[in-house]
Amino acid sequence: MFNRFLRGLMAFGLGGSAIMLSAPVANADSYDSSRADFLSSGETAIYEGFFLADENIFASCDADCDDLDIYLYDAYTNELIESDTLVDSNPIVTAPYEGDFVVEVVMVTCYTEICEAWTDSDHGF
Repeated sequence: MFNRFLRGLMAFGLGGSAIMLSAPVANADSYDSSRADFLSSGETAIYEGFFLADENIFASCDADCDDLDIYLYDAYTNELIESDTLVDSNPIVTAPYEGDFVVEVVMVTCYTEICEAWTDSDHGF
């Protein structure tokens, strides 16, 4: 998969949205695979990943963040598979089958100019 070979960070943004293709950030708890981004309220980070059936994909954010949402799309059909839009800072979705997916993380509420958010999965991506 493209993200597995990409080293560095590329961001393409228009109107508060960004596509983040990033290299893994060191984190011993998740096989060195967490994605870390700095987002303002209303900004989005988008990743591609291959997930196993029943693999959880989750996000979290720093203490200045109150609401973070996550959406899981099929990479080929663009169909929304699952989302977590509860008012919390620890959203989670589960891949229903093995395959390629797109993960969208939305910073809904950040009380400072910018907040840090992390995205990962059970097996890393």
